Amino acid sequence: MSLQINDRLVWPGGKRKAFTLSYDDGIEQDIRLINLLNQHQVKATFNLNAGLLGEKGRVAAGKKEVDHNKIEEARIMTIYKGHEIAAHGQYHESMFAMDSARCVEEVLTCRKALEKITARPLTGYAYAFGACDDNIVQALKACQISYARTIEASYTFDIPSDFLRWDPSCHHDDSKIMELADKFLSDEFYFSLFSPAKLFYVWGHSYEFDQNENWDHMETFIKKISKKEDVWYATNGEIYDYVEAYKRLVFSVDSSKVYNPSCRSVWLSGIFTNACVEVKPGTVVDLIPPIEM
Repeated sequence: MSLQINDRLVWPGGKRKAFTLSYDDGIEQDIRLINLLNQHQVKATFNLNAGLLGEKGRVAAGKKEVDHNKIEEARIMTIYKGHEIAAHGQYHESMFAMDSARCVEEVLTCRKALEKITARPLTGYAYAFGACDDNIVQALKACQISYARTIEASYTFDIPSDFLRWDPSCHHDDSKIMELADKFLSDEFYFSLFSPAKLFYVWGHSYEFDQNENWDHMETFIKKISKKEDVWYATNGEIYDYVEAYKRLVFSVDSSKVYNPSCRSVWLSGIFTNACVEVKPGTVVDLIPPIEM
């Protein structure tokens, strides 16, 4: 026999699906992408290089050469309104083999500059070139970065155990993306020891749609994934904040009650039940009775 305690995280409103996007570099093609996302009420996190704002250039990266023009500082708050701005390094440097001081300089200088533009604390990051190792992670911790995205596809919907090594589900051009979307949108049971709630995380660069001439691919994907009542559409930061609120919950030793010390509601359910309970800020709530297996 096994006693299953119904103390698992589910998303706001008791939803079991969350979707988030992450796009790098802060470039002109983001404008077209944001128009598409706004049309379908989808949120994204955009990772900017503060030291390169307004720079003009071209990019090929082994593909068709296209414009890679960075958005100017004066336009950032207008263009990215309703979405999240996060850091991507001051100059988009790979921090592999850098000493700790230079890693901190690349991260913290970017954070400080973007905070001046946005007028709010900023604790999100995306690793330039996906460069991530123990030394770099320690530098992010020193800069009080809370969550940072890699470029390693997990092909899962798991909530990360380490938000400073946050692997996305896949890139937007991944051949498996539509298959993953179908699995994500399905109501089939999703097993994870941490939570039965699914998190679908897609990343990329908006200039890649010009390189591959496949804006229609992204439009098809967004239409497929959007406007679902059982999906929470959130920025990277909103996902992180909610999971952290869950982690702050205080459970009674006998697993019958839970106290929420945070300032936001958290919803709880179980692996083998669809019932859920809202734990409002500052309240003590009875958990759903455990299930005998």
